[in-house]
Amino acid sequence: MRQLPPSAVPVTLTDLGKGLRASPEAHDEFRSAVAAYHDLPPEACFLASSGRTVLYTLLKGLAADRESRKQVVIPAYTCPVIPKVVLDLGLQPVYVDITPETTSYIQEQLEQAVSEETLAVFLVHPFGIPLPASDAAAAAENAGAVIIEDAAQAMGARWNGRPVGLAGDFGLFSLGPGKPLSTGGGGIVITGREQNQETLARWWADLPPASRFASAQAWARQAAFRLAFQPRSWWLATRVGLQRMGNQEASWGYALRDLSDTQAAIGAVLLPRLDEINGRRRETALRLAKAVGQSSAVQLLRADEQGQPIYLRLPLLLESESVREWLFRRMWSAGIGAGRMYEKTLPEIFASDDQAHYPGAQAFARRLLTLPTHYQVLESDLQIIEEILADF
Repeated sequence: MRQLPPSAVPVTLTDLGKGLRASPEAHDEFRSAVAAYHDLPPEACFLASSGRTVLYTLLKGLAADRESRKQVVIPAYTCPVIPKVVLDLGLQPVYVDITPETTSYIQEQLEQAVSEETLAVFLVHPFGIPLPASDAAAAAENAGAVIIEDAAQAMGARWNGRPVGLAGDFGLFSLGPGKPLSTGGGGIVITGREQNQETLARWWADLPPASRFASAQAWARQAAFRLAFQPRSWWLATRVGLQRMGNQEASWGYALRDLSDTQAAIGAVLLPRLDEINGRRRETALRLAKAVGQSSAVQLLRADEQGQPIYLRLPLLLESESVREWLFRRMWSAGIGAGRMYEKTLPEIFASDDQAHYPGAQAFARRLLTLPTHYQVLESDLQIIEEILADF
């Protein structure tokens, strides 16, 4: 009666207590701490109640300032929340295929996708693995568009020693459940470009503060997640299908308000531990990667040597969908919370009229399996995973 969740953050009862006793200054203190972590002034960092709210507020501001630009370029495989927010704003998602072995854009297709109608190009750092930004940034710049780094799964990862989120015009982070740093919900946007600071301040000026009720809800949600993400609780949760809730469009909503003081207080306690938490993830991932390397049926996602991944999860590419399903069942029956992530491409999820084909994204969606790397993965769990992989 024990099941590892796919991802988890070590939130203690003391951390929850800090959130319960949050002061009115907690919001600004957390904002300053996040900015300092990225070597930025506080004016370069803004917070919101969720990553989706950050994305909505950012794209809404960009679209208002650039009314002739209506298209947003997105990888054909990534989190479906991105195109949902794009569509909510009346904008047009433009999908570009990826290379399955890296999830990077196919550069020729990216260059064909951008135009004078392009508002923004998204660069996604999947599973805490940083991708090179130069090619995507060049394509966006040539079209007069902005580059947005989606580092929702990559807070703490680095590229050439520099935190991700600083290579583009804007960097986005999520504080949602299972993210590198989780406050039970929340989002962050940063900019490394001084000229964008006043622009962000203008766009964020109308975002209402969280009410006391919303703050209490946020605390209760974090407490519930802390309980649910314990292996024994997660075993029970999976028996009633709670692990599939994030796959339902009904769960993709968002409230347009600022981050609550409760969430900020918990974030401020966790942030100084982020590098240690990520170090544990990386250590676990590298050990499992050695076991994967001994199997011809499993392939690791290629990480660029200039990147310093955090491995929120360890992504594997199996040789076929049937092999993926076999390994998924083996892991789950052994109590290991392997994950398939999103099992369809974005054009498939949103029933796009686009007649283009996305073979790279489709292969990735059907062959991907992730392994847990978080603090609850014990030595006994590692041995079980290694034994299962040795059967390949």
